[in-house]
Amino acid sequence: CFLLAVEDNLDSILDNAKTEMRIFKNGSGAGLNISKLRGKTEYITGGGRSSGANSFNQIFDSVAKSIKSGGAVRRSARMVVMNDNHPDIEEFILCKSKEEEKAKILINHGYENGPAGEAYSTVSYQNGNHSVKITDKFLEAVEKDDDWNLIHVTDGEINKTIKAKYLWNLIDSEAHM
Repeated sequence: CFLLAVEDNLDSILDNAKTEMRIFKNGSGAGLNISKLRGKTEYITGGGRSSGANSFNQIFDSVAKSIKSGGAVRRSARMVVMNDNHPDIEEFILCKSKEEEKAKILINHGYENGPAGEAYSTVSYQNGNHSVKITDKFLEAVEKDDDWNLIHVTDGEINKTIKAKYLWNLIDSEAHM
């Protein structure tokens, strides 16, 4: 497996997608920490707000879905990581199970089940393992039942404050996905 880096700009994002395609085509896997990509609440240079790190994670997921590992039938090996203080961390943790619910609804309406079935081919975030990068500081906040700050990528300002135990329990409840 190869560990890749992505910066918070379109050229880096597109270059990363191309690199992942080549890695998967040749039969290897890729890991990527998307924490440098700004969150949904942050502004972009041209005006407006960012679509968020998870929107680009969805693109990378589609790359893995499209390029079978080594041209074979098995899916590509992909890992994606987000830091425990990223402003989009809650969405990141929940995105796989939300998409899983969509797949279940499709299966209940007659779409084919299984990894190669119609139901799963129409939902996102199914082609990689999601991991949260946990710091000692976060674990200490969980133990003390302290607040935890989610921090803007661009300016280091606090985006939102939540209970550390809430985030820990969210990670725990979604660990099976």
